[in-house]
Amino acid sequence: MTEESKKHDPARRLNAPKALGLALGRLTRPVLKKRGAALADILSRWGDIAGPLLAQETQPERLIYAAGAGHGATLEIAVSPAFALEFQHLSPLIIEKVNGYFGYQAVAGLRLKQRPIQRPSESPPEPRPATRPLTAEEQARLAELLRGVEDRSLRQALESLGRSLLGAKR
Repeated sequence: MTEESKKHDPARRLNAPKALGLALGRLTRPVLKKRGAALADILSRWGDIAGPLLAQETQPERLIYAAGAGHGATLEIAVSPAFALEFQHLSPLIIEKVNGYFGYQAVAGLRLKQRPIQRPSESPPEPRPATRPLTAEEQARLAELLRGVEDRSLRQALESLGRSLLGAKR
């Protein structure tokens, strides 16, 4: 194929779709480079290494290497508080699984941090929508609706609910 035909080849488009994995590697490399190649592997393959149950209750965070120690780092793992005691008993098995994945003693010990584990699929709670001040007409309508309520605390709760419903921005 000549240089001229390469330029006009319709199969050779510059803006053709590319695999997401290619871009992800390029984007995450600077962050993962700081954390080390072993941690990058652990983070990306944690579900395969630990298994689905452990991966759901834990999240590896960092590898801590002792000065001059080469291999045998301490793996710091966040563990959901309800699962921490059981995970502590499974620590030798986890270390064995991680080292078996790498084929050498990459991890010598674990350090557990108890905290809630939030998965990327779990979205944080939505913020409450902002309310606007009620118009005089809306206030009068709300007062009319609440006129028959005698219990003071119930009336306040219903009024608060009415203000938030009527004042919701649309």
